[in-house]
Amino acid sequence: MAVRLLSRQETTLTEPTVVTSPYSGDITAALPFRAESDAWLNEVKHAGSVLIGTHLNPDGDALGSALAVSFYLDGLGIRNEVICHHPAPKNLRFLPGVSRIRQIPVEEKHDLGIILDLDSSERLGDAAPYFQGCQRIIVVDHHIPHEKPGDVRIIDTGSAATAVILTRLLRAIGAPFTPEISTCLLTGIVTDTGSFRYRNTNPESLAAASFLLEHGGDINLVSEEIFQSKPLASQRLLGHVLETMQLEANGQIAWSAVSLADFEWAQAKDEDTEGFVNELLFIETVRIATLLREPKPGKVRASLRSRADIDVAAVARLFGGGGHRNAAGCTFDGTLEEVEQILIRELKLCLASS
Repeated sequence: MAVRLLSRQETTLTEPTVVTSPYSGDITAALPFRAESDAWLNEVKHAGSVLIGTHLNPDGDALGSALAVSFYLDGLGIRNEVICHHPAPKNLRFLPGVSRIRQIPVEEKHDLGIILDLDSSERLGDAAPYFQGCQRIIVVDHHIPHEKPGDVRIIDTGSAATAVILTRLLRAIGAPFTPEISTCLLTGIVTDTGSFRYRNTNPESLAAASFLLEHGGDINLVSEEIFQSKPLASQRLLGHVLETMQLEANGQIAWSAVSLADFEWAQAKDEDTEGFVNELLFIETVRIATLLREPKPGKVRASLRSRADIDVAAVARLFGGGGHRNAAGCTFDGTLEEVEQILIRELKLCLASS
């Protein structure tokens, strides 16, 4: 199995060049975001065309943020394109402007690249080469960075979502908030806070959501499409995941696996497993949950979740992945059986050290 276990030293990074300030006041008041907003405006005003991108297997924060930036640039009369390695999953096809998302850009080169919700350039997938031709790069993210790509980096690991940072940024520069922009950003916040149920929900995320609602964000549409509308294949596969779930460490670790054969049986896709890992974490004794998926031969994806201060992102980083303390993921080359053995061992060590 081609899995490289990274050392603790390799996962340690220096501070990015531009770091945002944590939430420290009323978001409805004047926002102290001068350095970041000046850096953003300096790049945007010199751009004739912009390429916008985000990570593989995009979620609501990734695509919501990317499309919000696209609408913002439209308002400035700046040509722009949105690209992503994967197309929008079913539950995000309601997003305003979703038809803009392409896998290959129309224009060959762009003056400026804006990369959103991305902690490592390798997670751009096949979209990565298109950003190499950009003269300048802006990165906006809320994850612990694996590297430091970009000429301007606006990073706040204390923000609940990249969409929260963008809401703060666009307000600071006086950008207009249309219903389309507001719905896209609201999607990012609702997704990454689990509809305001996750531990990352904080005063700023709630205040930002309220602001976006006031400016036409449709939270009923967002909530229904993301959390209340599931394909039959997804529900059938969820039943299988729960039925075959296994427990370790006296019921403190729960995990389940979806093989390629399971996907074929349920007539489901990898995107249909969205939220499954959270169902495992709902068990009262469970402190760490993981879902392993084999969407194609030799490729295994792992979603990790945890309670309290258990840092599953540290485990994900050992295998070249990343994320947040309580929500992370990584990808392996190998079989389900091989991945189960090595990953569960590391999760046990993580639990023991917490």
